[in-house]
Amino acid sequence: MGSPVQVYWLKRIDNSRLVRQRHPGAVREGVALLGAALVCGAVILLCAWLHFRFIHNGYRLEELQARHEQVLDWNRTLRLEQAALLDPMRIDQLARTRLGLQAPAAGQLVPLGSVEVAAPVPVLARAKPERAPTRVSVAD
Repeated sequence: MGSPVQVYWLKRIDNSRLVRQRHPGAVREGVALLGAALVCGAVILLCAWLHFRFIHNGYRLEELQARHEQVLDWNRTLRLEQAALLDPMRIDQLARTRLGLQAPAAGQLVPLGSVEVAAPVPVLARAKPERAPTRVSVAD
């Protein structure tokens, strides 16, 4: 016995005249699906942007803290230098060695706030007051 014989029938169907009817809620469903996808995409982008800003601000904070430490160290150094430069013993030593100054003698020192009484100077009276110089104007 042999294999059964297979027969194929071919029938041509012409669907060119058929018009597809639209589903009444298909457009509404598509718009709703697109809107939901846009909202989800916007939320994802917002979360990604917030995460990026958080990381960026963390780096910026570390940079500013390092700069603050540098400024504090510089401030300490400058205060120490200022204290060393304003030391009265150092100023006295520099005045004696570099400038050749000496300690004041007993009569040279006058304390501030004391009024020194000077010898009265005689004032001569004048018969006529001095005249102010006359001004001459030249007209063009």
